Amino acid sequence: MGPITKELVGVLSELILLLEGENEKRWSAWLMRSKSRIEHSDYSGIELTLSAYGGMGSFNDYIITGNLKSNEKLNALRSKAWKLAEEIKRSQ
Repeated sequence: MGPITKELVGVLSELILLLEGENEKRWSAWLMRSKSRIEHSDYSGIELTLSAYGGMGSFNDYIITGNLKSNEKLNALRSKAWKLAEEIKRSQ
């Protein structure tokens, strides 16, 4: 596993913890599947991560209600995960 992939796994782990802390089951489960596949060197985990973004009702649309600080963290991690996954995709 290369350094960018390791960084992505770390970011996904942080996102999962944040989402679980907010009792968000759908997206935490989605990201857990992505992370597991990536950790097992399965490229479909990158595709699964990227497929969470874009379109109505996507991960981009999810907000943590009533908590501005958590939303700021969510947005930063979400953006970083997408950028890392896109970088990995471009390198394939």
